[in-house]
Amino acid sequence: KPLFIHTNALADVQRNKFKITESDKLIIIGNPPYNDKTSIVQNHLKSTDSNPVDSYLKARDIGISFLRSFDILKADYICVLHPLSYLIKESNFKSLKNFTKHYRLLDSTIISSQIFCPKSLGFFPIVIALYERDNQGMDFDFIYNFYFKTFDSKTFKLSDFDFIAKYIDKYPNKKRVDSKHKVAMFYTLRDINALRRSKTFISKNTANAVYVTQDKYSLYCYVDVFKQIIKHIPYYLGNCDILIDFKKFQALESAFIKASENKILSEDIMQYFKDLLGVHYED
Repeated sequence: KPLFIHTNALADVQRNKFKITESDKLIIIGNPPYNDKTSIVQNHLKSTDSNPVDSYLKARDIGISFLRSFDILKADYICVLHPLSYLIKESNFKSLKNFTKHYRLLDSTIISSQIFCPKSLGFFPIVIALYERDNQGMDFDFIYNFYFKTFDSKTFKLSDFDFIAKYIDKYPNKKRVDSKHKVAMFYTLRDINALRRSKTFISKNTANAVYVTQDKYSLYCYVDVFKQIIKHIPYYLGNCDILIDFKKFQALESAFIKASENKILSEDIMQYFKDLLGVHYED
């Protein structure tokens, strides 16, 4: 008969707490909760005062704490749902700590959060991920070249693309860029989904302002134009950085400046994005 245990799974994590012996084979299947505990959504459920977490499991995102706990339990296989961003954002990947040293992604299918929250204003990619415990683990280069597939039979790997972070500052750079050299200001950049909601060029100097110098102005114009075509980006690329084909961009540099300033996208610009996205371009 199944044994149902109702307990805090992030406190005093050890096998015997869940009636599992050290010699038992263990497979973990499920949909652990995930959310940035610094956000206000359901914040009362995330308080460590009422829900203590073992010190070595503490993380900004509760879901990452659960993946770390599965490593403590030494599960042989793990098949769980979690945000794709845990893997494809390098800072999140590093925060998984020992989990990545002891587990390797075997297979995955990406679905949209729209399945669970159809009335939400924004959707993000969720991965159904199958992991196996081994001595090899995985590094970010492994993820960078991993073929992800989606529920609707699309495939992609991060190494298929080039990203804007290689060419510009995404975050406030006031300590490095003198204000007298700025020709414009841009709002802090994160991923594609964040760009859907955020501003681009700004006129008021704020804590989130990025100083734009003349030599980088055209690239920020590119991001501004990217925002205008963002409806053509599929949900499964939403947690990626802004995509770019740098050589083709250089050939259209003046056109991107014009498109940003006039808010009119030429046929050349639209063709650029169709070529950039290929099979991922959505009409």
